[in-house]
Amino acid sequence: MATTLSSCSLPTARPKASEPAAEPGISREAAAELLNAVPGLRNGDVGVVISGLSYQVIMEVSVDDAASILAPGVLDYVLRVGWATELPNEPTILSLTVWNDGTTLDLQSTAQELTGGANLESVNPFSAYLDAPVDYLGDWPGTVPTPPAV
Repeated sequence: MATTLSSCSLPTARPKASEPAAEPGISREAAAELLNAVPGLRNGDVGVVISGLSYQVIMEVSVDDAASILAPGVLDYVLRVGWATELPNEPTILSLTVWNDGTTLDLQSTAQELTGGANLESVNPFSAYLDAPVDYLGDWPGTVPTPPAV
């Protein structure tokens, strides 16, 4: 009786894994880590407030120098990190408080320039307050942004 043996072999050249497409939606913890990784930013936190049927992203970060948040691309990055944060429902408001030596920085005019005035309101005690952030930031949850080169 003849027996035939066959063998399996793995290909010698494996295909390279391509980078996965950027996926929207990150945890609040991951968002805080991204904020804290930006030079000059610390104590980043992303939370949520539910008011009636509306969800609001509440972001806070501390800086030693106002220049840290005003560096090119940083404010936009911070807002987009907040918008990429997953919540049970799409938020209708995104607010940011930037602390500098115990004082809230007023970034509303800077945010206004950045967003082209997309539904910004001046609401104390926030540094920047976007009502209907989808108008500026697009579909929610947004794609995790690329960190700014600072």
